[in-house]
Order: sequence, then structure tokens, then C-alpha cells
Amino acid sequence: MPVERYHGVRVTQSADELVVARPKSTSVLGMLMSIPTASLPTGMAFNTPVAIRKAADAASLPASVQSEIDTALDNGASTIILVLVDAGSGEPARTTNAVGSAVTKTGVHAFKSAATLGLPRPKLLVLPGFKAASVTPANAVIAEAIVVANDLRAQLYVDGPGTTIAAAKLAVPLIGAQKRVCISDGPILKSDDGVTVAHPSSTAFAAVQSMLDTNRSPAWPHTNVLLEGVTGVSLPVEYGSEASELNEAGVNTIINRGDGFRTWGPMTAAVGTIWEFVNVVRVTDMVHESLEDAFIAYLGRPMTKDNLDLMSMTGRGLLKQLEVEGVLLPGSQFGLSTDNLPETGVQGIVKFAMAFEVPAPIYDLRIQAHRQINVAYTALFNSVTGRFETDADL
Repeated sequence: MPVERYHGVRVTQSADELVVARPKSTSVLGMLMSIPTASLPTGMAFNTPVAIRKAADAASLPASVQSEIDTALDNGASTIILVLVDAGSGEPARTTNAVGSAVTKTGVHAFKSAATLGLPRPKLLVLPGFKAASVTPANAVIAEAIVVANDLRAQLYVDGPGTTIAAAKLAVPLIGAQKRVCISDGPILKSDDGVTVAHPSSTAFAAVQSMLDTNRSPAWPHTNVLLEGVTGVSLPVEYGSEASELNEAGVNTIINRGDGFRTWGPMTAAVGTIWEFVNVVRVTDMVHESLEDAFIAYLGRPMTKDNLDLMSMTGRGLLKQLEVEGVLLPGSQFGLSTDNLPETGVQGIVKFAMAFEVPAPIYDLRIQAHRQINVAYTALFNSVTGRFETDADL
């Protein structure tokens, strides 16, 4: 309430209001592709993000870009933030342009410009045409894109070498135990104007995740989903030992058990850690970012009991909402931390603490079977004799 005197009546809206934390969007796909300067459509610029929401938005783009966008849209991507870079006169120039600069926001760093241009922030990044290496040196574009993915709290989808299972497994250590990287191997086959052409599978995996985010929630990982518009794979992988070998090494793949081509594996490159499942990483990032955005509104308010209580309510409200929607497991906690001290409070520092858990995907499903000789045969004979006691003496 105002403290200065005023002769009259005033009605003012209280500024001590609850802030409702809303879950942040996670379904926007970011795509970086290189094209020759001569192929750049009129009205577009290199290193400037644009939004693609339907096939018509890509009508003026080169065929290679249209085909990747078609893969993304076919498999459920909602919005695509497209960044084009100059292919240059050779592979070194192409790599340099794709790596770009963090200062000038070029190359992969252009994804960070999307929000300032009024576009949605990409959360699922793909780099069609840039594969993970199986021998040193590692791919420089992928290495730089990991930095961007960490800055944006985005998931980077990377294509493996696409040659052999052994090569795909060797690519993981060169990338490192990166929780925000998902590797898929090998390429998918599509029909482009009647010709079968190999395309990166990373775009399809990211698009599937976008679809799941939109139709279900980010708690559903990009696995066990039928792909659309795919006629085959250039590196067939058998369900069972081969697919499991790749997944256990941190590589996602595509299988066909006779019912179509299906994404297989919910893995990040951080295999063997508590961050090996992609949905656990992405939901955790979403919770953190949602709370950060909501708590901005509390900055500058007086540090009073009412405002501290409101902040606790905001945090608990978000976690409870996500529990109800099945995005988090029951038992989440949020409240004022026990680490607060007068010495920090007088500096305007307030500490909260929270605990929550994202449901792991069902990955290893085990069913143990038993023979029922006594019960089954006793029931059979009793059905003939008319006796129903399974332990009766005969």
C-alpha cells in the first residue's frame, strides 16, 4: 500500500501477486544447412533465422533444403527455425561458415538470434550434411553446436558415420558424454522425384521428438515411433543384439520388425550416467527454464514473508502441474532453502531448493514365464470329473 498521505479515496491493485509458472515450449526444431551463394533465395540472408511452418514456406528454397524440411514436416515437426550458411568454395570454407562466430551470431550461433528476432527459440537442433567422425579429429561444426545447445538448453541431434556399427560406436567417445547430444545412425532412404536418395536420420529423430512434445509431452522420448515418408535405410540394423549394441553405446538407430521403419533408442551421448535418457535431460531443462522465466517477475520486490510465500507457491504449482500431467513422478518438493543466512539476505540474496524426478522410459522390459503343470492338468481333469478342488485326493 502507498505510505504517503492523500486526502481522498484510492484503489490500487496489489503488486504482491502470485506469478504462475507456465511450462516452456520444447517442440521447435532448429535446422542449419549450407547452400551455394547462387542458390540463396531473393529476400533471404545467410546466418539469419527464418521460421518454416509449412511446405509452402520453403517453396523458394533449394531442393536439398526442401527435402530436409519435408522429412521434418512429414514426421510431425511443428515449427522449424532455418539457418542457411554459405557453402563456400570447398569443405574448409563450408566448415568455417557453419561454425560461425559467437560474437557476430553467425553459423550455428545464429540459432541464438531467433528470440531477438521475435521467433520461437529452437530446442531440437539438427545439422543435415555434417556427420560425426569415427576417427580424430572430431567434427568442428558438431563441437561448436554443442556449445550452442548448452547455451539454449536445446538437444542436438547428430548423424553418425553411417557406415558400420563399429564406426558408429567409435563416434561417441569423440563427442564425449554430452547429455544434450543424441546420435543416430545410419541414413534413411527417401524418394526424391522418383529417385531413391539417402538422407540424414537426425532430422527424422528430431521431428519425431517435436511431434511427441506437441501431442504428448517431452516426457516421451523419440523411440519406438514409425517414420513417415521413409522407403528404407542404407545401414539395416536388426532388432535385438545389433540394435541393443548400438543403444548401449549411446547410438540411436532405426529398425524394421516387419511393421515399418521405427526409431529405436532413447539415448543421449551420456550413456552410463543418470543423464543417458533424452526425456530426462529435456524435461529437467524445461523445468529449470520455466522457473527462471517465472521468477524474473519477483525480482525487485521487497523481501517479505508474503513474497517468499508467493515464490514457494509458484515453484510448487509448476511441479504439481507437471506431476498431474505425467511429466514428473509424484513427490516433488519446492521451498525456501535452509542455506539462507542474515549475511546473504541483507545483500538481497534469496535461496530456494527443489527436488523432482522425471520418469525414465521403459527400456528393458522383462517377463518371467513359469510352467503350470499341476494347476493346469488338475483343472483339466476336474473339468471332466466335475470336481473343482485342485488339491482333492482321487
